[in-house]
Amino acid sequence: MEIIQITKEEFDNFAENYEIKNFYQTGSYGTLMDRHSFDDYYLAMKDESGNYKAATLILIKKELLGYKWGYCPRGYLIDFNDFNLLETFTKLLTQFLNKRNFMFVKIDPYIIYKSRDKKGNVIPGIDNSKIVNELIHIGYEHTGFNLNFENLKPRWNAVTTTNSTEDLFSRFSKEIRNKIRKADKMGIEILEGDASSVKQFYSLIDKKHSRKLNYYLDMMEILGKKDMINLYFAKLDTAKYIEKSKTLFEAEEKRNNEINQELEENINSNNTTNIIKRKMASDILLNNCKQNVINATNLYKEYPSGVIVGASAIIKYNKEIFFLIDGYKQEFKRYCPNHYLKYQIMDFYRKEGYTRMHLNGISGDFNRNSIFYGLTRFKLGFAAEIEEYIGEFTLVINKGKYKSYQNASKIVDWLNEPLFKKN
Repeated sequence: MEIIQITKEEFDNFAENYEIKNFYQTGSYGTLMDRHSFDDYYLAMKDESGNYKAATLILIKKELLGYKWGYCPRGYLIDFNDFNLLETFTKLLTQFLNKRNFMFVKIDPYIIYKSRDKKGNVIPGIDNSKIVNELIHIGYEHTGFNLNFENLKPRWNAVTTTNSTEDLFSRFSKEIRNKIRKADKMGIEILEGDASSVKQFYSLIDKKHSRKLNYYLDMMEILGKKDMINLYFAKLDTAKYIEKSKTLFEAEEKRNNEINQELEENINSNNTTNIIKRKMASDILLNNCKQNVINATNLYKEYPSGVIVGASAIIKYNKEIFFLIDGYKQEFKRYCPNHYLKYQIMDFYRKEGYTRMHLNGISGDFNRNSIFYGLTRFKLGFAAEIEEYIGEFTLVINKGKYKSYQNASKIVDWLNEPLFKKN
């Protein structure tokens, strides 16, 4: 067995035929990261017959004094249950990277740790504790079973599984369903973007991530070549909003008049309590409908052609979609564009035969007092299950260089601290 460098095309051919594959272990992702602070290389372990037994994309970061460290995002592509194979690969990889001035390499395998219910409790099912123990046994340092977003990629994710024939909407939480209905009543519609839409997309998500516009322009170019990315926008159609608001107002007005008539006919009855309750509820709803008509009319005057209020980018790979990042205009939050975007995108790809929808990272702290509780509750509301991965591991290649790098990093952090802290 030996570790060799292979071409991007050879790696993609291996990855495409690998059972447990993921978007982050592709040549397209490597090309993207190569334009943004990393160098991408592709390694494989070859046996005596010339067959590849394992492979990985490794992203390389160069530091001071020629030191390097590597990151294999959601990798390696190897049978982690074959401990002999894993140990051999690790030994050969260490030797290979040590000759090339590496300090360490990080991995965060795409492997579920334990099955969890929606409250985060461990349930019977998957248990990959042995893989964690084996990785530690052969020399990897485990970051730990962290709960939030301390790692390079989230350790906890929300994933909805579906098929092309089921009614996905009915599986959503009541709150999510109500928000989607509300958005529909207010005239929200979904539009697909293209390469010319990236700047508009970025204007809606720029405050959510440190990535610059060029990153998303490159992403659209590189992933677009293989039809792996789509942009979607939520548009408030103000003309439609007026039409729907008027229709709802007229329907409720008719219902209110009918209740009034019913009340007049039973005015001398002792049984009017229920009618009065329905009348009061209808009065409130009628007033809300009236306010919506007024609001819709004012918005139409300001935005006669409608207004884009939200956006979402999704990655497509291996019959799975990944909600990469989304955003919306805060002043239009009440129109629930994010809820409507997610539903319409999920429903579209469900019909196209996509079976897994990754809503991306959540917190593993399911306490109501958690700062991420709202985010977690929102994502799980889309009929999602919890996937807890085994976490992040560091394989130290050169202990001396690794220790020096850690010490240097502490000094850099200290130098970057402000001289005076704000109260």
